[in-house]
Amino acid sequence: MGKLAESPKYSVPALEKSIAIMDYLALAGNGVSFTDLSKELGLPKTSVYTILNTLESYGFIRKSPGGSYHLGLKLYSLGMSAIRGIDTATTIVPYMEQLRDETNFTVHLGAYDKGEFVCLEKIEGPGMVRFQSYRGERKKMNTSAVGKAIAAYLPEQELQLVISKGLISRTPNSIATENAFREHLHHVRECGYAIDDEEGEMGVRCIGVPVFMSDGIVYGGISLTTLKGNLPVQSLPQYGNMLIEAGREISSRLGYKGPYPVGGIGE
Repeated sequence: MGKLAESPKYSVPALEKSIAIMDYLALAGNGVSFTDLSKELGLPKTSVYTILNTLESYGFIRKSPGGSYHLGLKLYSLGMSAIRGIDTATTIVPYMEQLRDETNFTVHLGAYDKGEFVCLEKIEGPGMVRFQSYRGERKKMNTSAVGKAIAAYLPEQELQLVISKGLISRTPNSIATENAFREHLHHVRECGYAIDDEEGEMGVRCIGVPVFMSDGIVYGGISLTTLKGNLPVQSLPQYGNMLIEAGREISSRLGYKGPYPVGGIGE
């Protein structure tokens, strides 16, 4: 974090400063004081004061009782509108339904959003077992297969945001420290898929892979969820291959042209 980026040929200086302030707040995570914003971004205090007041009046940022500034919920609503702009019903859900039919497991689609992931779609598996997840649910990244599959391919500044939002511990198996989480993500990239081994809920095992957009940025991920006994360790490569193929095809549908990461799966 630091000074403003070099301006393009045609630009609106006040807008550039506003964007820089919001980007800084996003990366800071825990709120920033008026003085620190001015100092870290190299902006005059008068400019920062005017911009903060304007952004706050429109809900793009908020001021805490202690005086620090944070991102506002307006940005969340805009981000969710952008995510909803992707027609998951025709682009992604058919692949999820195929996975459900081939595995008899529940299938989830999650999208990355400012350090967390949002459950966009859930295709229930057959049978009586129902999992507590739901569309629109926001979750931390470290206790689910989708979250870890996404986190493994985030740029460093976004991964820092994930960590700054907190690594929760839901079960004794949860990976809840930064060093352990980073090491685990390294293994995810080596393996080709992420596993939630009773880390979010005891008795439940999940496996997930990332989904990429046309610009190569990770959009989200898909996962299979079932009771631990239905997904033994020795069957993980089989289901991992199925998910990797689906993730590759979905990414292609979203315009991604680069190589899809497969790690060492199947070797």
